[in-house]
Amino acid sequence: MTRLLSRLSMVLAGFLVSCATTSSTSLDLVTGDEVTVEDTALRFSTLDVVFMGEEHDNDVGHAMQMDLLAALHDCRPDLILSMEMFERDVQDILDAYLAGAVSEEEFLETSRPWGNYRPHYRPLVEYARDNGLAVLAANIPRPLARKVSKEGPEAIAGEEFAARFSTAPPGLYHDLFWDIMNPSGGEPDDELLQRFFAAQCYKDDTMAESIADTLSQAWGQGRQPLVVHVCGKFHSDFGEGTVSRLRDRLSELRIAVVTMESGDLQLEAAIQDPRGDVLWSVPAMEKEERPEQSHPPLTKDSEEEPAAEERP
Repeated sequence: MTRLLSRLSMVLAGFLVSCATTSSTSLDLVTGDEVTVEDTALRFSTLDVVFMGEEHDNDVGHAMQMDLLAALHDCRPDLILSMEMFERDVQDILDAYLAGAVSEEEFLETSRPWGNYRPHYRPLVEYARDNGLAVLAANIPRPLARKVSKEGPEAIAGEEFAARFSTAPPGLYHDLFWDIMNPSGGEPDDELLQRFFAAQCYKDDTMAESIADTLSQAWGQGRQPLVVHVCGKFHSDFGEGTVSRLRDRLSELRIAVVTMESGDLQLEAAIQDPRGDVLWSVPAMEKEERPEQSHPPLTKDSEEEPAAEERP
Protein backbone atom coordinates (compact mmCIF):
# COMPACT_ATOMS: atom_id res chain seq x y z
CA MET A 1 0.00 0.00 0.00
CA THR A 2 2.85 2.41 0.84
CA ARG A 3 4.44 1.83 -2.54
CA LEU A 4 1.12 2.34 -4.34
CA LEU A 5 0.46 5.62 -2.52
CA SER A 6 4.00 6.78 -3.25
CA ARG A 7 3.59 5.95 -6.94
CA LEU A 8 0.30 7.83 -7.10
CA SER A 9 1.77 10.86 -5.36
CA MET A 10 4.67 10.96 -7.83
CA VAL A 11 2.28 10.75 -10.76
CA LEU A 12 0.17 13.58 -9.40
CA ALA A 13 3.20 15.71 -8.54
CA GLY A 14 4.58 15.32 -12.05
CA PHE A 15 1.29 15.53 -13.93
CA LEU A 16 2.08 18.72 -15.80
CA VAL A 17 5.23 17.24 -17.28
CA SER A 18 4.21 13.62 -17.60
CA CYS A 19 0.95 14.13 -19.45
CA ALA A 20 2.93 14.53 -22.65
CA THR A 21 4.35 10.99 -22.55
CA THR A 22 1.73 9.84 -25.06
CA SER A 23 3.89 11.49 -27.75
CA SER A 24 6.93 9.37 -26.81
CA THR A 25 8.03 5.99 -28.11
CA SER A 26 10.16 3.27 -26.51
CA LEU A 27 12.07 1.05 -28.94
CA ASP A 28 14.01 -2.15 -28.55
CA LEU A 29 17.21 -1.42 -30.48
CA VAL A 30 17.84 -5.10 -31.15
CA THR A 31 14.54 -5.74 -32.93
CA GLY A 32 13.23 -2.25 -33.67
CA ASP A 33 9.95 -3.18 -31.99
CA GLU A 34 8.07 -0.76 -29.79
CA VAL A 35 8.12 -1.84 -26.14
CA THR A 36 6.28 -0.74 -23.02
CA VAL A 37 7.84 0.31 -19.73
CA GLU A 38 6.64 -2.97 -18.26
CA ASP A 39 8.28 -4.93 -21.10
CA THR A 40 11.55 -3.10 -20.48
CA ALA A 41 11.43 -3.64 -16.72
CA LEU A 42 10.77 -7.35 -17.14
CA ARG A 43 13.61 -7.66 -19.67
CA PHE A 44 16.03 -5.88 -17.32
CA SER A 45 14.80 -7.50 -14.11
CA THR A 46 17.62 -10.06 -13.93
CA LEU A 47 20.47 -7.59 -14.50
CA ASP A 48 22.92 -5.94 -12.13
CA VAL A 49 22.91 -2.37 -13.43
CA VAL A 50 20.55 -0.36 -15.63
CA PHE A 51 21.77 2.96 -16.99
CA MET A 52 19.07 5.52 -17.74
CA GLY A 53 20.86 7.92 -20.06
CA GLU A 54 18.96 11.16 -20.41
CA GLU A 55 18.75 14.36 -22.37
CA HIS A 56 18.96 16.80 -19.49
CA ASP A 57 15.77 18.81 -18.90
CA ASN A 58 13.51 16.84 -21.24
CA ASP A 59 10.20 16.71 -19.35
CA VAL A 60 8.87 13.65 -21.15
CA GLY A 61 12.11 11.74 -20.75
CA HIS A 62 12.24 12.47 -17.03
CA ALA A 63 8.65 11.28 -16.60
CA MET A 64 9.58 8.03 -18.38
CA GLN A 65 12.51 7.61 -15.98
CA MET A 66 10.12 7.76 -13.08
CA ASP A 67 7.87 5.16 -14.66
CA LEU A 68 10.75 2.78 -15.37
CA LEU A 69 12.24 3.17 -11.89
CA ALA A 70 8.93 2.20 -10.30
CA ALA A 71 8.44 -0.71 -12.72
CA LEU A 72 11.94 -2.01 -12.04
CA HIS A 73 11.32 -1.71 -8.31
CA ASP A 74 8.19 -3.83 -8.71
CA CYS A 75 10.39 -6.52 -10.27
CA ARG A 76 13.40 -6.07 -7.98
CA PRO A 77 12.51 -4.87 -4.47
CA ASP A 78 16.21 -4.66 -3.54
CA LEU A 79 17.01 -1.66 -5.73
CA ILE A 80 19.55 1.15 -5.37
CA LEU A 81 19.12 4.44 -7.18
CA SER A 82 22.45 5.94 -8.29
CA MET A 83 22.66 9.53 -9.58
CA GLU A 84 25.13 11.64 -11.50
CA MET A 85 23.31 14.67 -10.10
CA PHE A 86 24.64 14.27 -6.55
CA GLU A 87 28.31 14.20 -5.58
CA ARG A 88 30.11 11.93 -3.18
CA ASP A 89 30.75 14.51 -0.51
CA VAL A 90 26.99 15.04 0.06
CA GLN A 91 26.22 11.36 0.66
CA ASP A 92 25.81 11.86 4.41
CA ILE A 93 23.21 14.63 4.10
CA LEU A 94 21.41 12.67 1.38
CA ASP A 95 21.29 9.62 3.64
CA ALA A 96 20.03 11.77 6.51
CA TYR A 97 17.22 13.14 4.36
CA LEU A 98 16.21 9.70 3.14
CA ALA A 99 16.09 8.52 6.77
CA GLY A 100 13.89 11.47 7.79
CA ALA A 101 16.58 12.93 10.04
CA VAL A 102 16.70 16.34 8.31
CA SER A 103 14.17 18.46 6.49
CA GLU A 104 14.03 18.78 2.74
CA GLU A 105 14.98 22.44 3.09
CA GLU A 106 18.17 21.56 4.98
CA PHE A 107 18.95 18.78 2.53
CA LEU A 108 18.64 21.08 -0.49
CA GLU A 109 20.61 23.87 1.16
CA THR A 110 23.65 21.65 1.60
CA SER A 111 23.52 19.08 -1.22
CA ARG A 112 24.08 21.38 -4.23
CA PRO A 113 21.12 20.11 -6.29
CA TRP A 114 20.99 20.86 -10.00
CA GLY A 115 18.84 23.78 -11.08
CA ASN A 116 16.17 21.43 -12.46
CA TYR A 117 16.05 19.26 -9.34
CA ARG A 118 12.44 19.94 -8.35
CA PRO A 119 10.70 19.10 -11.62
CA HIS A 120 13.02 16.33 -12.79
CA TYR A 121 14.94 14.59 -9.98
CA ARG A 122 12.85 15.19 -6.90
CA PRO A 123 10.25 12.57 -7.98
CA LEU A 124 12.99 9.92 -8.11
CA VAL A 125 14.46 10.87 -4.73
CA GLU A 126 11.03 11.09 -3.09
CA TYR A 127 10.07 7.70 -4.48
CA ALA A 128 13.26 6.26 -3.00
CA ARG A 129 12.59 7.98 0.33
CA ASP A 130 9.00 6.74 0.51
CA ASN A 131 10.04 3.18 -0.30
CA GLY A 132 13.16 2.92 1.82
CA LEU A 133 15.58 2.73 -1.12
CA ALA A 134 19.19 3.84 -0.92
CA VAL A 135 20.28 6.67 -3.21
CA LEU A 136 23.92 6.80 -4.23
CA ALA A 137 25.55 10.21 -4.65
CA ALA A 138 27.88 8.86 -7.30
CA ASN A 139 29.67 11.78 -8.92
CA ILE A 140 32.92 13.57 -8.24
CA PRO A 141 32.50 16.95 -6.49
CA ARG A 142 32.40 19.82 -8.98
CA PRO A 143 35.39 21.68 -7.48
CA LEU A 144 37.58 18.63 -8.07
CA ALA A 145 36.40 18.18 -11.66
CA ARG A 146 36.96 21.88 -12.21
CA LYS A 147 40.49 21.57 -10.85
CA VAL A 148 41.24 18.79 -13.33
CA SER A 149 39.93 20.90 -16.22
CA LYS A 150 42.21 23.78 -15.18
CA GLU A 151 45.33 22.01 -13.91
CA GLY A 152 45.18 18.42 -15.12
CA PRO A 153 44.38 15.10 -13.39
CA GLU A 154 47.52 15.06 -11.27
CA ALA A 155 46.12 18.04 -9.35
CA ILE A 156 43.57 15.87 -7.49
CA ALA A 157 45.51 12.63 -7.03
CA GLY A 158 44.59 11.06 -3.70
CA GLU A 159 41.55 13.28 -3.07
CA GLU A 160 39.00 11.52 -0.85
CA PHE A 161 35.94 11.98 -3.06
CA ALA A 162 37.58 11.33 -6.44
CA ALA A 163 38.04 7.94 -8.08
CA ARG A 164 41.08 6.08 -6.83
CA PHE A 165 42.36 5.99 -10.40
CA SER A 166 41.27 7.53 -13.70
CA THR A 167 42.51 7.40 -17.27
CA ALA A 168 41.71 9.47 -20.37
CA PRO A 169 42.71 7.25 -23.29
CA PRO A 170 42.17 7.80 -27.02
CA GLY A 171 39.34 5.94 -28.73
CA LEU A 172 35.66 6.37 -29.60
CA TYR A 173 34.75 8.19 -26.39
CA HIS A 174 37.63 10.64 -26.83
CA ASP A 175 36.57 11.31 -30.43
CA LEU A 176 32.91 11.83 -29.50
CA PHE A 177 33.92 14.24 -26.73
CA TRP A 178 36.17 16.17 -29.11
CA ASP A 179 33.30 16.53 -31.59
CA ILE A 180 30.96 17.91 -28.91
CA MET A 181 33.47 20.35 -27.47
CA ASN A 182 34.73 21.50 -30.88
CA PRO A 183 31.59 21.41 -33.08
CA SER A 184 32.89 23.99 -35.56
CA GLY A 185 35.70 21.68 -36.59
CA GLY A 186 38.21 24.49 -36.27
CA GLU A 187 41.69 24.18 -34.88
CA PRO A 188 41.15 23.14 -31.25
CA ASP A 189 43.22 24.02 -28.21
CA ASP A 190 44.40 20.43 -27.73
CA GLU A 191 45.88 20.99 -24.28
CA LEU A 192 42.73 22.65 -22.98
CA LEU A 193 40.43 20.04 -24.50
CA GLN A 194 42.54 17.22 -23.12
CA ARG A 195 42.17 18.64 -19.61
CA PHE A 196 38.41 18.92 -20.15
CA PHE A 197 38.38 15.31 -21.35
CA ALA A 198 40.37 14.24 -18.30
CA ALA A 199 37.75 15.93 -16.09
CA GLN A 200 34.99 14.12 -17.99
CA CYS A 201 36.78 10.79 -17.48
CA TYR A 202 37.22 11.50 -13.78
CA LYS A 203 33.44 11.86 -13.55
CA ASP A 204 32.98 8.54 -15.33
CA ASP A 205 35.57 6.75 -13.21
CA THR A 206 34.16 8.19 -9.99
CA MET A 207 30.59 7.18 -10.84
CA ALA A 208 31.76 3.73 -11.94
CA GLU A 209 33.78 3.29 -8.76
CA SER A 210 30.82 4.38 -6.62
CA ILE A 211 28.59 1.77 -8.26
CA ALA A 212 31.25 -0.96 -8.15
CA ASP A 213 32.03 -0.35 -4.48
CA THR A 214 28.35 -0.34 -3.58
CA LEU A 215 27.69 -3.59 -5.39
CA SER A 216 30.75 -5.28 -3.92
CA GLN A 217 29.67 -4.27 -0.42
CA ALA A 218 26.13 -5.55 -1.03
CA TRP A 219 27.38 -8.85 -2.40
CA GLY A 220 29.52 -9.24 0.70
CA GLN A 221 26.32 -8.93 2.73
CA GLY A 222 24.60 -11.65 0.70
CA ARG A 223 22.45 -9.21 -1.28
CA GLN A 224 21.95 -9.01 -5.05
CA PRO A 225 20.56 -5.51 -5.64
CA LEU A 226 19.74 -3.90 -8.95
CA VAL A 227 21.46 -0.52 -9.37
CA VAL A 228 19.65 2.03 -11.55
CA HIS A 229 22.02 4.82 -12.54
CA VAL A 230 20.65 8.11 -13.88
CA CYS A 231 23.07 10.15 -15.96
CA GLY A 232 23.43 12.28 -19.04
CA LYS A 233 23.31 9.94 -22.02
CA PHE A 234 26.85 10.81 -23.11
CA HIS A 235 28.07 8.98 -20.01
CA SER A 236 26.44 5.72 -21.16
CA ASP A 237 25.76 5.77 -24.93
CA PHE A 238 27.54 3.08 -26.97
CA GLY A 239 28.61 1.43 -23.70
CA GLU A 240 31.27 4.10 -23.32
CA GLY A 241 31.93 6.51 -20.44
CA THR A 242 30.72 5.28 -17.09
CA VAL A 243 29.56 1.95 -18.53
CA SER A 244 33.02 1.13 -19.86
CA ARG A 245 34.70 2.22 -16.62
CA LEU A 246 32.30 0.06 -14.61
CA ARG A 247 33.06 -2.98 -16.76
CA ASP A 248 36.77 -2.35 -16.18
CA ARG A 249 36.13 -2.74 -12.47
CA LEU A 250 33.58 -5.57 -12.50
CA SER A 251 33.78 -7.33 -15.84
CA GLU A 252 31.13 -9.92 -14.99
CA LEU A 253 28.31 -7.40 -14.53
CA ARG A 254 25.11 -7.73 -16.51
CA ILE A 255 24.37 -4.21 -17.72
CA ALA A 256 21.72 -2.57 -19.91
CA VAL A 257 21.60 0.95 -21.29
CA VAL A 258 18.54 3.09 -21.96
CA THR A 259 19.19 6.10 -24.14
CA MET A 260 17.06 9.03 -25.24
CA GLU A 261 16.63 10.94 -28.48
CA SER A 262 14.58 14.08 -29.05
CA GLY A 263 13.25 15.36 -32.33
CA ASP A 264 12.97 13.33 -35.54
CA LEU A 265 14.13 9.75 -35.09
CA GLN A 266 15.91 7.90 -37.88
CA LEU A 267 14.96 4.38 -36.85
CA GLU A 268 17.17 2.52 -39.34
CA ALA A 269 20.24 4.48 -38.30
CA ALA A 270 19.40 4.00 -34.62
CA ILE A 271 19.24 0.22 -35.07
CA GLN A 272 22.34 -0.02 -37.26
CA ASP A 273 24.46 1.98 -34.81
CA PRO A 274 22.72 1.39 -31.47
CA ARG A 275 23.59 3.67 -28.58
CA GLY A 276 22.00 1.32 -26.08
CA ASP A 277 19.54 -1.52 -25.59
CA VAL A 278 16.39 0.58 -25.49
CA LEU A 279 15.82 4.00 -27.00
CA TRP A 280 13.24 6.50 -25.84
CA SER A 281 12.16 8.80 -28.65
CA VAL A 282 10.84 11.95 -26.96
CA PRO A 283 9.62 15.35 -28.17
CA ALA A 284 12.26 18.05 -28.38
CA MET A 285 12.04 20.72 -25.69
CA GLU A 286 11.72 24.31 -26.78
CA LYS A 287 14.45 26.47 -25.28
CA GLU A 288 11.98 28.64 -23.39
CA GLU A 289 10.52 25.51 -21.77
CA ARG A 290 13.79 24.58 -20.09
CA PRO A 291 14.11 25.29 -16.37
CA GLU A 292 16.59 27.91 -15.25
CA GLN A 293 20.01 26.34 -14.78
CA SER A 294 22.15 26.67 -11.69
CA HIS A 295 25.51 26.75 -13.48
CA PRO A 296 26.74 28.74 -16.50
CA PRO A 297 28.55 27.04 -19.38
CA LEU A 298 32.16 26.02 -18.90
CA THR A 299 34.43 28.18 -21.01
CA LYS A 300 38.15 28.87 -21.07
CA ASP A 301 37.69 31.71 -18.58
CA SER A 302 34.89 30.24 -16.49
CA GLU A 303 35.17 28.93 -12.95
CA GLU A 304 32.04 26.82 -13.19
CA GLU A 305 30.84 23.55 -14.61
CA PRO A 306 28.73 23.45 -17.79
CA ALA A 307 24.98 23.97 -17.56
CA ALA A 308 23.11 20.68 -17.42
CA GLU A 309 21.86 20.99 -20.98
CA GLU A 310 25.41 21.61 -22.28
CA ARG A 311 27.25 18.91 -20.32
CA PRO A 312 28.37 15.84 -22.25
